[in-house]
Amino acid sequence: MQFYRRPQPIGALSFDLDDTLYDNVPVMRRAEAEGYRALCELFPEAGRWTQEQWAQRRWQLMQSDPSLASDMTLLRLVTLQRGLMELGVEEHVARAGAEQGFQAFINARNQVTVPAQTHAMLKALGQRYPLIAISNGNVDTKEIGLRDYFEHVIQPGEGRRGKPYPDMFMAAQAHYPNVSPARWLHIGDSPLADVLGAHRVGWQAAWFRGGIYDEHELVVLPTFAYADNQHLADYLLA
Repeated sequence: MQFYRRPQPIGALSFDLDDTLYDNVPVMRRAEAEGYRALCELFPEAGRWTQEQWAQRRWQLMQSDPSLASDMTLLRLVTLQRGLMELGVEEHVARAGAEQGFQAFINARNQVTVPAQTHAMLKALGQRYPLIAISNGNVDTKEIGLRDYFEHVIQPGEGRRGKPYPDMFMAAQAHYPNVSPARWLHIGDSPLADVLGAHRVGWQAAWFRGGIYDEHELVVLPTFAYADNQHLADYLLA
C-alpha cells in the first residue's frame, strides 16, 4: 500500500463494483457480443454497423453529453435508439427495440464470477463498518451475490447523476448524517469517477491499482493506493 495523504478515522465505507471487486473486462466482452447478436436478430439492419462501430457511436455520445457519460444504462439505451432510427427504424419501434437489445446485454452482463476473497473481505468489513456500494454501472448486486453485504446500493437514475458528480456521494451521506464527509472512505479503481469524485465531496479515497487504469490518469491523489484486496482488508480491520 502507498499512502499519499494522512488518513483520517473512518466511519463508513463505500465501494465501487466493476473492476474493483471483480474482473469485469471479460464480462463486458461477452455482454457486448451478446447484446450485438440479439440486436441484429431483432433488426437485421443493425448489422450494417459492426459491433465496434456501435461502440464508437456510444463513445461519441458519451463525449458529447456528460450527463450520459455517468449513467451507463441510459447511455446504452439512447445509443441503441438513436442508432436504429438512423438506420431507418421508426422511433416508437426503435425505442422498444432498444429496450429489447439492452435486456439481452444486461442478462449477460450480470453473469459475474465474484472471487471468494471478495466475499470474505466484504463479510469481515461489514462487521466493523457500514458498507454501501456506489456504482455508475448497471450490474445487479443481487444477481451476482453481493447485495446482502451492502446496506445501500446507489446507482444513477431518476435524475441522479453518476460519479464524479456529487449526487450519489451525497445520497450516501444522507443515510448516515452522523458520519462527517472526512470520515467516509470510498474505494474504487477509476481515477476520475472514484478518486476525483470522492475528493470533490471531501471524502477520503482508496485507489485500487489492479483495475483498468494507470497511475498517470490520476487527476488528484487518493488517500492511499493498494493492489490487493487482502492488503485493504488487513489495513481496515487492523
